[in-house]
Amino acid sequence: MKTKPALLLAISAMTGTLLAFVVHGCNGDAGTSFPCGPDFPCVYADSLCIEGVCYRPDAGPDANDASTSSAIGCAGPCIPPPPDDWDLRALWHGPSTEAPTRCPALGADGEEAFPVFLGHADVSAPPANCDPCKCTEPTGACTTLPETIEIRSAICDAAGTSLPFGGPEGWDGSCTDAHALAAGAMCGSALCAQSIVVSPLGPPVGEACEPFAEPLPVAHYGLPEPTWKTSAIGCLIPTCNATSLSCLPSIRPMPDAFHTCVKRTGEHTCPTGWDKGKRFVVYEVTNERQGWIEGRACTACACGAAGGGGCLARVRTFEDGACSKLLSDDPIASFGEQCTNVFPTGLPIGSKEITPPAYLPGACEPSGGAPSGDVQEDPEQAVTFCCRPPDT
Repeated sequence: MKTKPALLLAISAMTGTLLAFVVHGCNGDAGTSFPCGPDFPCVYADSLCIEGVCYRPDAGPDANDASTSSAIGCAGPCIPPPPDDWDLRALWHGPSTEAPTRCPALGADGEEAFPVFLGHADVSAPPANCDPCKCTEPTGACTTLPETIEIRSAICDAAGTSLPFGGPEGWDGSCTDAHALAAGAMCGSALCAQSIVVSPLGPPVGEACEPFAEPLPVAHYGLPEPTWKTSAIGCLIPTCNATSLSCLPSIRPMPDAFHTCVKRTGEHTCPTGWDKGKRFVVYEVTNERQGWIEGRACTACACGAAGGGGCLARVRTFEDGACSKLLSDDPIASFGEQCTNVFPTGLPIGSKEITPPAYLPGACEPSGGAPSGDVQEDPEQAVTFCCRPPDT
């Protein structure tokens, strides 16, 4: 059977092409390369198909040499492959005010890219803007009449004989002629009816205030936005995907201020091979999670005991026994006794009455409405970065 000339020419051309691919391996020794593609994969299991060419780089301990990168068409250094559950990332970590908004040109196309990770650390926040606490006016009741009413044989603030002039047992303050005194009655050598002294009303009972918060102006309402002192920007590190090697040659060297790191969700110790450099724990910010937990609040409003309140009433005395011929009409209170001089002295004091006591509100001291708590980093958003020292 005769071989077709066209087939012989194709075989001859491919043989020449195969012999042409000779490059250095990871250790700098010469290695052979062959063409490859979707329809004709690399012959050797440890070969890599890169841009249509099969390379057989060395996988020895010196695979971190810069020659590895050039051996398979990469400009950057070799990077150890990330352990299980860890992802390879270029990390910028520093003050939030200096954080870049884009990733540097690490890919083969030489173009900048948007970060694939945004995180922060060192959160802080102003305290909550709390509405000031107030208390309503106290409510209370006045139920106790004066314990004593006396007629004295001396003017107010002078010593003299005292005669009881109070009401009957269980008196409610209505008109009564109990202990009436006739005109011209004598107490020894002095007229008895010279002054009338009424003891204080009983104090208020059941006093209480209700606390409330007085709203702040809208411009000052709510919780001020927290800020982050530190930012972390994560970028993809393009590699030549040399998965059979002990390192992954990167496309470009890492620029200044960026670290070569591995990343894992949660707080973790650094894996072997990545535990000689810096370790960062930051908190990822997403559209759904802000990276921090709100713990700020305002203490509850409360009111102390009411103070300054009292009870007020009026006591009226009459010359007759039916509370019709007024002798005196004076205010009385729970704050102290009331003394009224009788003029002219010696008049008859035949009856008296006391109006129902009224409550005079005091005030309650408010408390609460103070800022409390703080914001905290969200532990569920924690991410650990373990980075290699710059010279490795």
